[in-house]
Amino acid sequence: MNREFLVNLLFLMAINMVIKPFYVFGVDLQVQNEVGKAAYGLYFALFNFSFIFQIFADLGIQQYNNRNIAQHSFLLDKYFSTILLLKGGLGVLFFALSLGTAWILGYELTALYLLLFLLCNQVFITFTFFFRSNISGLQHYRLDSFLSILDKLLMIIGCVPLLYFGSQTITIEHFVYIQTAAFGATTLVSFWFARRYLRQAVRLRWNVVVFKAILKQSVPFALVVLLMSLYARIDAVMLERLLPQSGKVETGIYAAGYRLLDAINMLGYLFAGLLLPMFSKMLKAKTPINDLLSLSGRIMFVISSSFSIAVCFHALSIVQWLYTDSSVYMSEVLILLILGFNAIGIIHIVGTLLTANGNLKQMNIVFVVGIAVNVVTNYILIGWYGAWGAALTTIITQSLVALIELAIVKRAFNFSWNLLFVGQATLYLLSILAMNYLLTLSPMPWQLQFVAGGVVAVLAAVALQILPLRLIFGLFKTKPS
Repeated sequence: MNREFLVNLLFLMAINMVIKPFYVFGVDLQVQNEVGKAAYGLYFALFNFSFIFQIFADLGIQQYNNRNIAQHSFLLDKYFSTILLLKGGLGVLFFALSLGTAWILGYELTALYLLLFLLCNQVFITFTFFFRSNISGLQHYRLDSFLSILDKLLMIIGCVPLLYFGSQTITIEHFVYIQTAAFGATTLVSFWFARRYLRQAVRLRWNVVVFKAILKQSVPFALVVLLMSLYARIDAVMLERLLPQSGKVETGIYAAGYRLLDAINMLGYLFAGLLLPMFSKMLKAKTPINDLLSLSGRIMFVISSSFSIAVCFHALSIVQWLYTDSSVYMSEVLILLILGFNAIGIIHIVGTLLTANGNLKQMNIVFVVGIAVNVVTNYILIGWYGAWGAALTTIITQSLVALIELAIVKRAFNFSWNLLFVGQATLYLLSILAMNYLLTLSPMPWQLQFVAGGVVAVLAAVALQILPLRLIFGLFKTKPS
C-alpha cells in the first residue's frame, strides 16, 4: 500500500502542479487584480459563506460512501441511485438554509444574486465529490485524479481568453458564470465515468427506509465536515461583516494571502483524498497502518515546513510580484496564513486516519472546541487588527485542533512518540532556517533563492533520514501486491 500511495501521490502532484497553480496565479489572481480588492473581497466573503452550509447538500454522504465502497465494493449498485435522489433533496435544503441566512444577515440583492450562482457551484461540487467517491473507493485513483483537476482546466479555458485576449475587462460576475459552467460540466463528466462501473441502470426511486438507513450512518461524517467548514471558513465572513467601513478591503487583503495558502493546501487535499480509501481498506483488513502513516506524515512535514519557511523569508517580494497594489501589511498577513499550513498538514494526515477509523465523536468534539476558539478569537482580533488578526486566529485554531487530533491518534492506536524523529525534525528546521537566511545574502534573484531553498530542504531531509530515500526507491522496485 505504501507503493500505491507513492505512485498515485506522484501522479496526482504532477497533474495538479501543472493545472491548479496556473489557475490560482494565472486566472484567480489576475481576476482580483482586474476587479480590485473590494469587489473580490465581497466575492471571497460570499464564496466562504457558501461553504458554511455546504454540508446540508451532502450530510456526510461523500465521506461515508468513500469509506464504505473502499471496504464493500458490492454496495455500489445497491445505493448509487438512492443516494443520487437523496442528494437532490438535500440540495434544495442547502439552498433554502443558505439564502435564508444570507437574507437575515442583511446582504443586498446584488450580493444575493452572486451568492445564488456560488450556491449552484457548491451543489455541483457535492455531486462531483459523490461520483468521485465511488471511483476512488473502487481504487481507480488515476481517474479520480484526472477528475480532480477537470473543473480548474475548464475554468482556465473559459477565463484566459477574457483575461489575456479580450477587449472587454472581466467582471466578478463573468468569473462566477464561468465557474458555474465549469463545475456543471465536471459533474456531468464525473457521472458518466461513475455510471460505467454500475452493473444496472440508474433508477431514481423514493425509498424512505433506505434514506434513513444511509443518513443514520452518514450524519456523523456530516457533523465532522460541517464543524470543520465552520472553523476554517468563518474568518472571511466575520471580516466582511464585523468591519462595516473597511470589511471588503480587509477581506480582499486576507484573500490575497489565503490564495497562496489555498494553492499549497491543494497538496493536503490530495493526501487526504488518497489516504482515506487506503486507510479504510487497511483497517478493514486489519493491516498495520504504521508505515503508511509515518511515510505520509514525513512527506507532509517536509513540504509544509520548507514551504512556509521559504515564504517567510520572501513574503514581501511575493506579494509585490503577484499583486498590483501590494503592501508590507499584505506580506505580514501572508506570513501568518502560511505558517498555519504546518498545522493544517498534520490535520490532513491524522484527521483522515481518524475518519477512516470511525473516531467521529471525538473529532466532532475537537471541532466544536475549534469553532468556539475561532469565533471568540476572531471577534477580538479582527476588531483590533483586521486581516492580520484573522490570520493569527487561523494559526491559533489550526494548531490547537492539530495537537488534540495527534493526542487522539496516539491514544486510539497506542502509538508512542518517536524521540529520534523529534530530534531529526528539530535539526532539520534549524538547518533550513539557516540555509534560507544565507540564501537571502546571496546576489541571486529572490525567485532563485526560493527554489534553491526548496532543493536544500529536500537534501537536508534525505541527509537527516527524515525522508528515507532507500525505502522509497525500494518501494518502486517492488511489484504491487
